[in-house]
Amino acid sequence: MPLSLPPLVSRFLIIGLCVLMAAAPAQADRRDGRDRDDDDQERAWQARKSGTVLPIEVILDRVLRDYPGEILEIDFDDDDDGYIYEIKVLTRRGIVLEMDVDAATGRILDLEEDD
Repeated sequence: MPLSLPPLVSRFLIIGLCVLMAAAPAQADRRDGRDRDDDDQERAWQARKSGTVLPIEVILDRVLRDYPGEILEIDFDDDDDGYIYEIKVLTRRGIVLEMDVDAATGRILDLEEDD
């Protein structure tokens, strides 16, 4: 006889399994015991704590206000002039946009359609 769980418990189990499955590919991206995403998160956190960059929520609000859709990917990179967020958005029209956003000002520096 199958085990019957309350809907809320089932939902949390499904979400937990999805998180674990999503984390598995990141293990393949490790170098020298460190994950590049972990480095991005640490650098972004330090820059945010120091006041060097805007909170990511502010950046994403501005991006989605101008280009409504779904965020597909966010990378945090060093540029010669400071920090930038590389953001991919799937627009409501089904177009994938790649943009570089100045992390200090929220200004879009570069915008192009993904091939």
